[in-house]
Amino acid sequence: MATTVGSPTRRPQVPEPAELDALVRRLRQLPDRQRRFAVTATGARRQHGIRPELLAALTAAGVPYVGEGEDRLHDAYDLGNAALHLGLVSVQSRSMRSWARALTAGAPAYRLEVTAGCPVPGHPGPCGYGVLTAAGRRPVEGGPVDARLAGLVVRPVHEWPELPSGVRELLNEVGDIGFFLLPEAVRWDQAFMWRTRMADCGGAAAWLVSEGERRGLRTRFSFGLLVAQPYSTPHCWAEFLVDGVWVPVDPLLVRAMNDWGGLDVRALPPDGRPGALFHRLSDRFTKVASHAGIWAQVSIPTERLDADGAGAD
Repeated sequence: MATTVGSPTRRPQVPEPAELDALVRRLRQLPDRQRRFAVTATGARRQHGIRPELLAALTAAGVPYVGEGEDRLHDAYDLGNAALHLGLVSVQSRSMRSWARALTAGAPAYRLEVTAGCPVPGHPGPCGYGVLTAAGRRPVEGGPVDARLAGLVVRPVHEWPELPSGVRELLNEVGDIGFFLLPEAVRWDQAFMWRTRMADCGGAAAWLVSEGERRGLRTRFSFGLLVAQPYSTPHCWAEFLVDGVWVPVDPLLVRAMNDWGGLDVRALPPDGRPGALFHRLSDRFTKVASHAGIWAQVSIPTERLDADGAGAD
């Protein structure tokens, strides 16, 4: 399957007040105690594509902040969600577009490198990392900055069995759940998901697995990598056993790529099969790299390979 990923739609600099009010009402459902106010107006523009006039409109509509004037700070989740749901060109929407391109490109293989930095710099001796692989977590010694922990070649699977009606019905039940970036404290809270109709892929995957098991479906939770150029990223999804094959599903991610990544819904609807994007590492949510028991931030530069294993443009 291949389909062209469309171009971004240019939005007005400041949407209509009714649209902003509806969005802010949803954002305010996140408990204030979960907000971390650290993003300046400059950060809002550079990271999220939110210009000063839009930031002022969001603030007037009720997006929380602390401080005054040039010292005013906002929460990264609030701004990231606003950028996505308003269709801005941002870090988040660029990621969606790169995922949609990877899904439709049909690449035969990718080369990934997992690098990390020390979360507690300044300690004596070398850094001892633990890096997650499909065979488990293995120890790696590296430096405090840009430590290369692992390299792997991923060969995406592009053809998957058709989902049975029982699985498709289950996926349709989260059809009115909106994709939002959420902090750890609420992303796994199923009561929060159904009360607010907000979730991310991890929370939705956990519900699909638990509800699928309740209905007698063979299902499992998956954590691993969402593989795409120029960077792959950790990700969670659900899988269902169909004709002896574990088939990945992720209706929120597919809908997000339909909405903001330029992926044609006719080519891949939310109950479609995005398995070509995923490389499974674990049956539980964890981190790709750790350092002396502390989670380490990773970067996973990714290069597309041709059928012979050589780098491709």
